[in-house]
Amino acid sequence: MRRENKIYISDPKPFQNVGARFLISGNVPLSWLKTPYGFSRDISLELIDIKAQTILGSNISVGKVTLLSRLFGYITFKEVFQFNQFNVGFIKESQGRMTIKLSGQSEKEQSIFIPIIVKELEPEKGADQEILERHGKIGKVITQYEDDLKNYYAELSKIYESRKQKSLDTEQHIHGKNIGIAVGILDILEKSEDSFEDYLYSENDKKEKELEDRYKDALEWRGPLLKGLVSDFQGFELRVYSDDHDKHFHVIHRGKKINARFSFPDIQLLNYAKYKNTISSKQEKKIREYCLQPEILKKFEEEFEKREA
Repeated sequence: MRRENKIYISDPKPFQNVGARFLISGNVPLSWLKTPYGFSRDISLELIDIKAQTILGSNISVGKVTLLSRLFGYITFKEVFQFNQFNVGFIKESQGRMTIKLSGQSEKEQSIFIPIIVKELEPEKGADQEILERHGKIGKVITQYEDDLKNYYAELSKIYESRKQKSLDTEQHIHGKNIGIAVGILDILEKSEDSFEDYLYSENDKKEKELEDRYKDALEWRGPLLKGLVSDFQGFELRVYSDDHDKHFHVIHRGKKINARFSFPDIQLLNYAKYKNTISSKQEKKIREYCLQPEILKKFEEEFEKREA
C-alpha cells in the first residue's frame, strides 16, 4: 500500500509539446482531497504564464473515493484540457511557454508545477533565451514571491503600529498635562501643517518606502489587492468604487486613516469619507500632479468604463 503526499503525473510530462487539446492524467493521493467533511472530488488547476501570473483557474474532477482507492491511498484522474480563444494572447506573449499548477486542499504543501510548450504559438525563430531559462523556474518564482509578501505584510504591520502609537502619543501630549510639549506641537501646526506631518511621520514614511523598494518584484506580481485599484502613490491607494454613482475616486492611506474623495477628471479634493484625518495642501498638490499624468488618467478612464459596463 502506498500512503504518500506526492502526486504522480502521467500526462503531460515536464516541457512536453502540447496542442490546443491535451490530456492531463495521473494519480493523486487522498491526502490532497481530505477535508474536514470528507473527501473533495476535484483538485485545483491553474494555467500560469511566463510572468508567473495565473491566467485561468479551473478544477479537474477525480471522481468518487472508493474502497480500492482507500486501500492504496490514491485515486486515478484523467481529463482533457482545451485552450480557448482568451488564452491565445497570453500564450503568444509567453512565446508558447506556459506552466500548469495542480493543487490539493492544502495549497502550500500540496502543489506541483508542470512546464509545458505550446509549439504552435512559439515565435518562428524560437523562444528568447531569457524565457527559456525562466520557464522551468516558475514554481520557485511564485514560492519566493509568496514568502516575500508574507514578510512584507509582517513588516508593514509594525510600521503601521508605530505610526498609530505616534498619533496616540501626540494626542495625549496635546490634551494632557504636558503643556510645554503641547505648545511646541501646536506652534508647528500653526506654522505649517506640512512640516508637522513631516516631523511626526517622516521616519515611518521612509521605512515604508524602503520596504516597498525591497519587495518591489513581489508587489508587482501580486498586483491590485482589490478591484478598483488604479495605482499606488507614496503610500496612498487610488481607487474607483464600483458602487459610487458620479465620477470621483478615493485616495486612501490605511496607516494614516485617510479616505479622501477627488473629482475626475479635474482631480480636485471634494471631501472625506469614514475617517476624520485629512490630507495636507502639499500632499493634495502632489496627488493632483501624479493623477494628471497621461498614463494614470488613462487607467482611471479604463476603470470608470469597467464600472459603467
